Amino acid sequence: MAEKISIDLKDRKIIYELDKNSRQSFNEIAKKVGLSKDTVSYRIENLIKKGIIKSFNAVIDTGKLGFISFRLFFKFYNLSPDKEQEIINFLLKNENLLWLVQVEGKYDINTWFLYKSIEEMNRFWESFLSKYSNYIDKRELGIYSKVFYFNRDYLLNKKHHKMPILFISPQAEAKLDKADIKIIELLSKNSRISIINIAKETKHTPKTIISRIKKLEERKIIIGYRTEFDLEKLGYKYYKIHLSTFNTSKEKIEKLKECIYNNPNVVYYDIILGGYDFEFEVQIENEDKLRELIEDMRKNFSGIIRDYEILYYYKEHKLRFFPVL
Repeated sequence: MAEKISIDLKDRKIIYELDKNSRQSFNEIAKKVGLSKDTVSYRIENLIKKGIIKSFNAVIDTGKLGFISFRLFFKFYNLSPDKEQEIINFLLKNENLLWLVQVEGKYDINTWFLYKSIEEMNRFWESFLSKYSNYIDKRELGIYSKVFYFNRDYLLNKKHHKMPILFISPQAEAKLDKADIKIIELLSKNSRISIINIAKETKHTPKTIISRIKKLEERKIIIGYRTEFDLEKLGYKYYKIHLSTFNTSKEKIEKLKECIYNNPNVVYYDIILGGYDFEFEVQIENEDKLRELIEDMRKNFSGIIRDYEILYYYKEHKLRFFPVL
């Protein structure tokens, strides 16, 4: 477990700006945080060296590229640490795996896979079960219908209303050529890559690259540019909350949804076929703060919240926003 690293308000403002748009130039960030361009560059480099900044990523709506997003929970039994690591390594080798995190709670692992069809997912599932079915206590498969993300307003203790940003939409098939795919791939690995370097990789002019990126943004294929952090070094923990509801109405549901959206610690809101009534992800200082959040929600919505469960995401092994093609 990583120890918390103290950072000052200027660093917090920098990482907040990088979370909103990680492709911002040093000069743009400098104007917003009240520092010189060189100081911002130095501070970002220092945050990377300390391991606080893990990666810069373009957020891609893979649904528009013909992919189905599958969410798969596992609960193991009769499992030694060595066998657990073997299973994790097997999953990590799958190029269609975008996310894998170890969990404390009802499940042991949560995963996110991208496939173009149910049949492709099923082929993976059969190969996995042929090797490890004796170690699976239970599993839960769902399909992401929509996923929204929110800027990390908690970094600056902001309390204002948060606008959801849709980044996983239903399956469609946008027409893209090889150059567009390569641009997306490069930006998803490092959203701060320069236009010049993208041009070299794709053998197109910088002017063409700028035009293509703008069109991908306008088509909402590239949704935004984020930064991933080591949350423990920032002093935060990562939780998933599932809510079951009853006695609902459209008005009550909208009020509960608005409550979730307004919480500065909520970072993702998931709509999942085969999932729970409400699923959202929270990054927060500690378990006591999480309890306060949940108890406040239960108090205000006691008439419709039937039950809830908490999953603690304690070790992230992989996060991408685009598969290896």
